[in-house]
Amino acid sequence: MLKKNAPHPDSKQDSHRQEVEIAAATVIGPELVLCGELVSEENIRVRGRMEGNISTSGSLVVEPSGYVKGDITAENVVVEGIVEGTVIAALKFELRPAGRMQGDIRASVVSIAEDSFLRGRVLATERVSTQMKRRVERR
Repeated sequence: MLKKNAPHPDSKQDSHRQEVEIAAATVIGPELVLCGELVSEENIRVRGRMEGNISTSGSLVVEPSGYVKGDITAENVVVEGIVEGTVIAALKFELRPAGRMQGDIRASVVSIAEDSFLRGRVLATERVSTQMKRRVERR
């Protein structure tokens, strides 16, 4: 689930600038190469390589060892590794130091660290829905 660190009682932090911690439910391990499309309602951590699109109604973290080549749609997206593709984040997109992003970003809140790399466009938008719609097919 998504957790926000509580601000120090004496600090005047804007709620959008609080650090976001994401507890992982699904992990793509560092030795794993996954090709295809990943659709989930849980949080996802990418430590390995993902070649294909990722859609989740939870949050997604691409860790420093992680690589994603494909489009990402999630509630929150944190990039510490490498992403090549378009990112749509309903709430917040965060490109941390040493993170590399090649592609367009669409999010309500965008945070780009000084030592990161971005080649693409940034579009700040209103909240976008990432809720997955389950389809039950009868055979």
